[in-house]
Amino acid sequence: MKFKLFILGQALSFISLAQVIAPIKSVKLFSRGAEIYRTKSIKISSGIGTLKITELSPFLKNQTIQVKINGAQILDVKFGINHLKKKDDEPKLAKIKGQIKTIERDILDLNDQLSYLEVEYDLILSNKKISTEEIIDVEDVKDFVAYYQDKIPVLITKMTDSKEQIKKFKKVEVLLKKQELELQKESSHETGEIEILYKSPKNRQSLIEISYHINRCGWMPLYNIRASNIGDPIQFEYNAEIYQNTGVNWTNCNLTITTGNPILMGNKPELYSWIIGENIYSNTLNSKYRKLEINEDVEFEDTSYKNDIKKNRVKKPVIKDEITFSSFKIPQKLSIESGEVKKAVTLLRRELPTDYQYYAVPKKSNGVFLIAQVTDWEKMPLISGKSHIYFNETFVGKSFISPNIMSESLEVSLGKDQNILINRKKQENKCSNKTSILGVTKTRGYEISIKNNRNKAIKIQVMDHIPISKSNRIKITSKLGEGWSINEETGMLEWILVVPSGEKKSTTFEFEIKHPKKISVSVL
Repeated sequence: MKFKLFILGQALSFISLAQVIAPIKSVKLFSRGAEIYRTKSIKISSGIGTLKITELSPFLKNQTIQVKINGAQILDVKFGINHLKKKDDEPKLAKIKGQIKTIERDILDLNDQLSYLEVEYDLILSNKKISTEEIIDVEDVKDFVAYYQDKIPVLITKMTDSKEQIKKFKKVEVLLKKQELELQKESSHETGEIEILYKSPKNRQSLIEISYHINRCGWMPLYNIRASNIGDPIQFEYNAEIYQNTGVNWTNCNLTITTGNPILMGNKPELYSWIIGENIYSNTLNSKYRKLEINEDVEFEDTSYKNDIKKNRVKKPVIKDEITFSSFKIPQKLSIESGEVKKAVTLLRRELPTDYQYYAVPKKSNGVFLIAQVTDWEKMPLISGKSHIYFNETFVGKSFISPNIMSESLEVSLGKDQNILINRKKQENKCSNKTSILGVTKTRGYEISIKNNRNKAIKIQVMDHIPISKSNRIKITSKLGEGWSINEETGMLEWILVVPSGEKKSTTFEFEIKHPKKISVSVL
């Protein structure tokens, strides 16, 4: 037994153990997660040796680790968590802790100052009584009263100021401690370690390369859309808002931002039969509708119930295999601290051809909106995300870009133009409600006017509508003024015109509704 232990000890003595910190060389950041690449030049000994790569994030995915040592054979790779090694606080957390200590000392100093003031105040009050057994000079009494009138108010003011200052400091202290708690939640005091067992034929200087995937990081798109003047192209800016809470700082590393997410599993995808069935509605819906066969585009037999059907349709998940990603390699090296506020990185900037048109719905709003119709956007590798819109260097609002559902042109609202005035006015002489033996007749007439106060002509699209009937007993007729076009099925009215600078244009429309007395029809 002793001989066997001696042999085992001799064998283990040939296995060298070294701890190495391999800096991050590059990061490939996905919308969720990242691929980290580390490298380090090291000395390895001949025979079997063990390397331990330390100071890693505890959130890396074990199954994604890949290791290469030039001139050596990898025998085994293990990942573990070091729960014992204490990790220094992140700079932001350390700063918050320092601020808390400073404000705690300030509160202690103020409390001491308040205590001294209260003692002085109590001493003065305890000596303010004048003995009646002795004869006191009138001048002494005056001096006594003057002293108290001068001293007491000053002490009270100082004590009040100290108490108010203590309250303010305590409020700040509470806020700082809440921030400290949030940062401590994001920060991990555990570190990850990769242990590598290798075999080398000789002593040599070698390069170790390590890559793995990690969670708790990613990016989201943020688009800035800027318009300077009507007629100029749109300045389109594609930014990435980066976040990382991995517990390890990314210092001076190469960054590549990639759309989509990595496929981490090595299993081949499977394709199954695609079966098309029928929608099954509740009894209430079945009483209104016949069964609809599922097509790529469902056509509704009764459009008045279209929204009801959509609400009651069973939603199923949509599965897509994304095999084409777009990558953006950032030219300069970046440093991103763990727990840092989201950092914005510009991926690309483009000037895009733009047509400008004004749009108004005077029945809903008396504002005239400037719409930019942007083309050539589909040539950029966009993904769904929020956008900020600026006009003449002024922030005018937020929007959302969804490339999957957008048309050939991207419509961007640049806000209201105060120089274009629009008015929708009811024509009282053309509005009436009449009742006869035949039934009820209701008529309405409106005038819409547009005034262009800009120094150039504008093109504007004005929308309105007239009611449409779904009953044979309700008859609707209309009379349209100059410029209107109508969609007979929907009742939507459209007026597209050019208004020269400083001029005013107007038009009218009327409609008439006839229905039996027994039917109630509300018309504004």
